[in-house]
Amino acid sequence: MFVGRTLFLLGMAFVFFSTVIMITIPFSNSGGGFVTPLFALLNGLLAMGVGELVIDANHRKSLEKSS
Repeated sequence: MFVGRTLFLLGMAFVFFSTVIMITIPFSNSGGGFVTPLFALLNGLLAMGVGELVIDANHRKSLEKSS
């Protein structure tokens, strides 16, 4: 359960920070591209999905064990 929640929270952090960076890129003069924040966003979404699957699998396992 710890692994699933950790993956989910790390995924949320990646999504949040990459979204903030993608919003602020047009206003900065650094000339950075959207590629790195885009991959960070996709990585965060994947981590959230895998974390959700792990949480659901552990929850189903505990329900089957109790009945």
